[in-house]
Amino acid sequence: MFGGGLFGGEGRGPGGFFGGGVPGRFDHQYQVFPVTFMGKEELEKGNKIILPQSALDHLARLNISWPMLFEMTNPTTSRSTHGGVQEFIAEEGTCFLPYWMMQNLLLQEGDLVRICNTSLPKGSFVKLQPVHSDFLDIHNPRAVLENSLRNFATLTVGDCIVIDYNQRKYEIEIVECKPAKAISIIEADVNVDFAPPKDYKEPAPPAAAAVASTHLDTKEEEADAEMEEGPKLFGGSGQRVDGKPIKTPLASPASGPSPSPPDEEVLMPWIKRIPKGVKWTSPPYGYGAGHMTGAKG
Repeated sequence: MFGGGLFGGEGRGPGGFFGGGVPGRFDHQYQVFPVTFMGKEELEKGNKIILPQSALDHLARLNISWPMLFEMTNPTTSRSTHGGVQEFIAEEGTCFLPYWMMQNLLLQEGDLVRICNTSLPKGSFVKLQPVHSDFLDIHNPRAVLENSLRNFATLTVGDCIVIDYNQRKYEIEIVECKPAKAISIIEADVNVDFAPPKDYKEPAPPAAAAVASTHLDTKEEEADAEMEEGPKLFGGSGQRVDGKPIKTPLASPASGPSPSPPDEEVLMPWIKRIPKGVKWTSPPYGYGAGHMTGAKG
């Protein structure tokens, strides 16, 4: 529920004045200035305006309903917005608006603004969109927005309101209102929804980034392995012409470096054999064998 203002509503009664007033309706043009020109800086936090005393006298003669709401229009561009009234203390022929409202209406100091009383339905829903993602840095942005909207009497689709929080100003755009494009939020229960900031960008999914990183690492490892091993020449298996199985040599490119060959005397002891063998192992080692003259051991 949002708080309300003191005045509001639509009236019926005598015709207007200052030229252009429709009978039974408040319709006037004033020179517009920012509320800061009257030292009312706190009104920049809402959309309440300041009108002259003559406006109150005219509205008092009308059969008005409360709260008192107004439509502000730039007669040059036809841009319009809505708001409430805070006080009737402005000089005659002038009115004071929050500067952010003047910016929405494309008004400069001293320009003419048309102000008419109006009646708006009570709002039930509003969708807001921060202009910059800096607003998400606030600890509890929803609570800040709902508290700031208590200073507003109305909300109008297309307006860009300014929220003042922690000595910083945040721009919030009114994206959608229900049940109408302009609603009253005085003593109304309004559901608030939020759209992502206009400059918000979705972060890349972490899973996809991890898969991509793993894929790149695997490719780098494979490339490193190929550089270390080098090209494999004659890596296939051969065949003999006679069809017999091939004996794999001790050293081949496929089997890698061969072990040191064993001693030939171990594998083939007959290579260094003594012809006819060893028959005698003591002197005279067979000399004179078979003769009587042979030496006796």
